[in-house]
Amino acid sequence: MKKIYFSVFALCASLTLNAQQTIGFEGVILSPESFNDDSTATGGFIENGVVFSSDYILSQWGNYWTGFAVSNRTDVTTPGYANEYSAYAGIGADGSANYGIWNSNGVISFAGGGVGLVSVDVTNTTYAGLSMLNGDSFGKQFGSPNDASGNPDGTNGADFFKLNIYAYRENGSIIDSTNYYLADYRFSDNSQDYILNTWHTVDLSFITEKVYSVSFLLQSSDVGQWGMNTPDYFAIDNLVIDKSVGLPEMALNTITTFPNPMMNQLTIKGETGTVELFDVSGKVIRTQNHAYLTVMDVSDLTSGSYTLKVSNEKGTFVQKLVK
Repeated sequence: MKKIYFSVFALCASLTLNAQQTIGFEGVILSPESFNDDSTATGGFIENGVVFSSDYILSQWGNYWTGFAVSNRTDVTTPGYANEYSAYAGIGADGSANYGIWNSNGVISFAGGGVGLVSVDVTNTTYAGLSMLNGDSFGKQFGSPNDASGNPDGTNGADFFKLNIYAYRENGSIIDSTNYYLADYRFSDNSQDYILNTWHTVDLSFITEKVYSVSFLLQSSDVGQWGMNTPDYFAIDNLVIDKSVGLPEMALNTITTFPNPMMNQLTIKGETGTVELFDVSGKVIRTQNHAYLTVMDVSDLTSGSYTLKVSNEKGTFVQKLVK
């Protein structure tokens, strides 16, 4: 009986350490320099149980889409709405071909239940980026004290374009949120002003609860009578999730660890066995024998998520740690 018990929890530990997945839209087959905006109205895109919503709308005034599209376009020079499917970075994150385009109201949900969030890569679209850089018939040129019509808009050129990210529980309540500025002209030193044209990784590992859906909201300093004048778009790639959240974490129920979040040292107390510490990629970065009390030096570790495993003949203890 003991042997079966150990095997089950060893399997759970293995799943925990290998449960991180990167969703990069590569499963959508595209011709070169093309896109898929779900014009067949399937309701979105699904990759490894992650659902990216999309809504293709047929209208007497013309068809249009909101939510997510998938693209591999590389055009970083053509301004305007006709180039709404290109990332301003000119390529997917980490040099991949495909990436996602978000427009107005796309939601990410997890068909298999809640997951842990680790990180996501974001950048501007060419449409929004060039609108902010040069201005157009609707949006102002960022850094200018005037709106698109040439009239003072009260910003004094201190413009911004902010992405807000919200994580939700199964019942729809918000767990937590974070934000990142896709463009920022509020610095006293103008040389620090920027419009993002590379991929930036947003850390989401601080959200320790199981997440069932994620939504986004864009905000701009350029607002008119009908709302935001900056194009309501951004590009997304490499969503990293952790499906181990919610799996059984203890077979050895006499192990305790502290502090979590970790600081310079991590104390492990109880039982005896082998201690292993894994980084987010599943690589073992610490291993040592454990005899009831172990103090591990973690002062050199960078901020992020880690997994601790303590194992012996009785079973396995697995815990997610943050620094």
